[in-house]
Amino acid sequence: MKQLVITHMDFNGCPCLVTAQTENGRVINIHVEKPDKQRLLGSIHVGKVQKVLPNINGAFVEIENHLPCYYPYTKNTNPIFTNRDSFRELKAGDELLVQVTQEALKTKAPCVSSNLSFTGNYLVLTTENTKLGVSPKIPKPAREGLKSYIEQLLPANEARSYGVIIRTNAAKASMSDLSFELQQLQTEMDSVIHKGKFSPCFTRIKDGVSAMQQLLKNIYWSEIEKVVTDDRDIFQLVDTYIRKLSLACPCHVNYYQDDLLPLHKLYRLEHSLIQAVNKKVWLKSGGFLVIEQTEAFVSIDVNSGKSVSKKQAEEMYRKMNLEAAKEIALQLRLRNLYGMILIDFINMKDTGDQSELINAMRTFVKDDRIKTVIVDVTALGIMEVTRKKEEKSLAEQLLELNE
Repeated sequence: MKQLVITHMDFNGCPCLVTAQTENGRVINIHVEKPDKQRLLGSIHVGKVQKVLPNINGAFVEIENHLPCYYPYTKNTNPIFTNRDSFRELKAGDELLVQVTQEALKTKAPCVSSNLSFTGNYLVLTTENTKLGVSPKIPKPAREGLKSYIEQLLPANEARSYGVIIRTNAAKASMSDLSFELQQLQTEMDSVIHKGKFSPCFTRIKDGVSAMQQLLKNIYWSEIEKVVTDDRDIFQLVDTYIRKLSLACPCHVNYYQDDLLPLHKLYRLEHSLIQAVNKKVWLKSGGFLVIEQTEAFVSIDVNSGKSVSKKQAEEMYRKMNLEAAKEIALQLRLRNLYGMILIDFINMKDTGDQSELINAMRTFVKDDRIKTVIVDVTALGIMEVTRKKEEKSLAEQLLELNE
């Protein structure tokens, strides 16, 4: 049973808003941030090109408060300029509409893109990528039907100035819901672009999404059976949102009230946070993981934790590696680790066991909302994994509470 818990609590003396997803009583995903935090992610600005870096196909673009952001571009990039009409080679001083796609991570500046996206419950509109895409998580027969229906609502390819991505939640939506949301997003997109073209440089055209807005839009609601919160405003917001969705199995939204046992204690969220930043993670078999974040990558070491006889070793290592792979996939989501991830599994001599481990790891990461790729296994037996950077890791979120 998957549940979503939303509550306020103090962690190390800092007030925070916590959202946690649980499955069969275990926290599998958790996010923390300051209750009043103003998010930059997703905001749209009139920016000015500060410096062009042709050798790496990038530039630095300043947005509000003269904040420098990294802007990648190629010959196929087609930005919306606010100080000129047509595209030519990008140069310093150009003003263009950009959207923050990634917040500052570690020592890196925020990233912006001229491919503006407008996200709804079921659809996403994009200004540069004009293709029609469908979430691969939607079953293939339903995928084709949805694509065909949306195509009927759109202008022909050559006349269309924007693209559409059909989200996973669209599989449970009615055709009228999809049509209505498409019109809403088209109106919002046209309004933002029009406002951007007539606004001075460094103007914020559209605010970033709040923590709750992002949560509501990113959750696969067909998988959630219950939402629990002890915040009256959040309860009303989520309940209203859920009622608007056309889901075959709508989840229940519960308002929790118990002065003797706060919600975060009932679900042991403080304990989950402490465990989620601990380097060592114990496995049921007696082995353990050691997870460390270095400057360049995430290192995960799988240890057997106890000695066994040579006769039993190979089969035990096989089982322990498979158990570790499942736990690692969960830890990547729980800790929101990103970038290059190097996993040192216990060495196995049998090539069949090694292939089984790679295939199992690929299966385990399929449940991750964020794109995770099993790249390869090196000659030294290190599994290389990449996970897309979208938000700060849990460790970085906790550090930010003290700022």
